Amino acid sequence: MSGLMIDLRSRARLAARAAAFSAVGVVFALTGLAFLTVALWLALAIYDSALLASAVVGVLYLVLGLIFLMIGGRGKVPPVQMPQQQAPFATDGPYDPFLRMAEAFAVGMAAGRSARRPRR
Repeated sequence: MSGLMIDLRSRARLAARAAAFSAVGVVFALTGLAFLTVALWLALAIYDSALLASAVVGVLYLVLGLIFLMIGGRGKVPPVQMPQQQAPFATDGPYDPFLRMAEAFAVGMAAGRSARRPRR
């Protein structure tokens, strides 16, 4: 059992590390995007006017946002409706989950005993 816990802990540690590096990567990417936005705005403001620079940067972000929204919405698949099946153990009385669990345990034990190799 301890091997399973060690495996879970190492997987959790790797997932946390991946999440941390992803978060830092997003921060750096957003910082770079901010600097590129300022550079584009300054270049357009020097070329023509601040009004044109603001309009171009705003339209650029609007188009990029719409593209990402369309890409994100494209992956949605409607859920598949599975046909309703009747329970294999139809009973007249009330459903007792503990009785079913005990029955399943007994069936599993019997199957395990019959499957093992005979003793010499």
